[in-house]
Amino acid sequence: MRTRTSRLAAAVRAWALLAMALPRLAFAQDAAPASSDAKATPAELDRVIVTARRREEVLQDVPIAVTSLDGEELKSRAAEDLSALSAATPNLVLYNARAFNSAVTATIRGVGQYDPVWGVEPAVGIYIDDVYLARPQAALLDILDVERIEVLRGPQGTLYGKNTIGGAIKYVTRAPEPYVSGNVVVTAGSYDRLDGKALLNIPFGETLRSRFAFGRYTRAGYGENLITGEDVSDRDATVMRATFDWLPVERVDVRLAWDRYRDRSHVIGAHRLLAAPFPPFTPPDPGRFDVRSDARNQDDTDSEGIALTVDWQFDDEWRFKSVTAHRDGDSFGYIDFDTLPRTIATLNRDFHDEQTSQEFQWQWDHGSTHAVAGLYWSDAEAAGNGRVVNGGVFFTETSGAIWTRSGAVYGDVSWDMTAHTTAEVGLRYTHEDKRAAVITRATDPTFEQTQEFRAYFTDATGFQAFSPRIALSWKPTDVAMYYVQATRGFKSGTYNIRADTVAVPASALPLQDETATSYELGAKAQWREGRITLDAALFRTDYRDIQLSVLVPVDIDGDGDFDDLYGDFRNAGQGTMQGVEFQGAARMGEHMRFVGHIAYLDTRYDEYRSAGPDADNARFPNAPDWTGGASAIGTWPLPGGSTFEARLDMSHQGTLYPTTDVNPIVRQPAHTLWNSSLTWRSPRDAWEVALIGQNLSDKVYRTGSFWLPFAGLATAYYGAPRTFALSITYSF
Repeated sequence: MRTRTSRLAAAVRAWALLAMALPRLAFAQDAAPASSDAKATPAELDRVIVTARRREEVLQDVPIAVTSLDGEELKSRAAEDLSALSAATPNLVLYNARAFNSAVTATIRGVGQYDPVWGVEPAVGIYIDDVYLARPQAALLDILDVERIEVLRGPQGTLYGKNTIGGAIKYVTRAPEPYVSGNVVVTAGSYDRLDGKALLNIPFGETLRSRFAFGRYTRAGYGENLITGEDVSDRDATVMRATFDWLPVERVDVRLAWDRYRDRSHVIGAHRLLAAPFPPFTPPDPGRFDVRSDARNQDDTDSEGIALTVDWQFDDEWRFKSVTAHRDGDSFGYIDFDTLPRTIATLNRDFHDEQTSQEFQWQWDHGSTHAVAGLYWSDAEAAGNGRVVNGGVFFTETSGAIWTRSGAVYGDVSWDMTAHTTAEVGLRYTHEDKRAAVITRATDPTFEQTQEFRAYFTDATGFQAFSPRIALSWKPTDVAMYYVQATRGFKSGTYNIRADTVAVPASALPLQDETATSYELGAKAQWREGRITLDAALFRTDYRDIQLSVLVPVDIDGDGDFDDLYGDFRNAGQGTMQGVEFQGAARMGEHMRFVGHIAYLDTRYDEYRSAGPDADNARFPNAPDWTGGASAIGTWPLPGGSTFEARLDMSHQGTLYPTTDVNPIVRQPAHTLWNSSLTWRSPRDAWEVALIGQNLSDKVYRTGSFWLPFAGLATAYYGAPRTFALSITYSF
């Protein structure tokens, strides 16, 4: 604990020294005012535009901890899906959820959801444009025709959409344009990778525009099932998107957007970490992706959504937006926890989710005052069925659904008190009604005959909360800004869809809501006429009534003594997270550019109610102490008007535990990854050829684990090995 405290103190001192130096550095330079124009001279950094506060602003002028990556930066990084954001964002851990190809696990500043169980609200909200994704299934979005992706750190809710307790990720697609354009991208690489992307933008007269995007992704497996010879950890996915913009009159934009995702990849290869706990005590296989599974090799996901957005700019001051959306998805597959040809611990799961949402929003800009107010409503269903085989002897089926109806009113007002000082106040009121139906039963091997009901109940309850935000920012010069803010986040309670009321009668009771109160002190600055930018944030979060999967003692034989442990999902903790973050960029001359970030996070439980580790030894899941990354990008002109770009990326993630279990078997050691690319672009960027290398050092690193102590089984999931690819783009 002393080491962790001293590290945090050192990080705080570094932040304080930077904060004290900013005014002196800012006043010492003869800097031009920052413009809202995103273009820059060759010697400057491009000015990053974000809409974190529901209006277009330069990133350096926004008093919020936010990271923004535009489409060109994502392409330069060879980003394939949202998991690439972890390498570019302070205190973000994001990857596929263990055994699921398309479900997401996302944690920001130690707040997240590590188990993608249905009916639990995500702590980190993911948006496609203005539409909130209510469930983690199919939320690991592919990078296709993206304008930018913004990552907002800390509780959100007074500015738009659904309330989120940990942060938000905004996936902003490109809007249709008033001219014909498009591109085709073909990528071939290691493990028989063959990807194809196509984009076509077509206007129909002056008032109707359309944009179509298509992506097809295939790759052979990193491993195989040594029993059947089938690939595992492969890729077989298709993404489609269509957008139509109708401009009936001046200042009115009506947009209809549709998207569909289909994934038919096989299961992700799970590596056994221990020898089998039964004869012949089979040792782990040498290949980290290979399995010897008897389970069906299937992990199917389908998702589809449609959204209608009406954006009406009444005049120079008032703007109205309406967002109406519907989404649904299905996921079906198998998880073989033991990875062996004997059925020891196998899960067959089937998920279905559906959501309808409506948001009305008003914006008002009047001189020194900016205001946002909105109404949000959603109706969502999350249903599922899971069949578990334990030891080839015990057969259990869990099925049920949770229905959530959410309504909220929110508002946020910022007032420029002086030429240099701005005050901001926001408030959100949320009311959510939840209804659950849960059935857990022990069955015969066919799952047809019920031997015992372990849970059989329906229930309903409601949750409500006020979520305030207050902030003050000071901009002593055009190139330096300080801000301080306090905000409270809210995540509604839910029901334990895996309840066992025979072992733990209280597991039928609803979980209470979580709250997170966050305090943040930040600074943003730029030097040398926009060639260097640096952001810093110091934060502390008090996290209460944390919903956790923990072990609780149970009395199986009814003699009044506890004689076993049961895994329950309940409000089991109170905690504190504090840390410091830095992110910046620099352009050195006309050809070299550098970007990077580093963050330190200290997490601790003040209270931890579990029969497992106590509060001093428990760890927040997916909360490494250190995260960081750096990139060096060089771009040079070539004879004839073409250009050449060379890029080197490094990312580091500290040691973490993927679940609440602190057994060293599942601990994910710290790791550093190196990626690189070489890109040639023809004159006017009509052609682009890129050679891409990822995980150049072939680092072996984990992205998730399972530990089943009752069966003596531990399995781990690993990140991709070293790969190379050649990508060719033609644009018109």
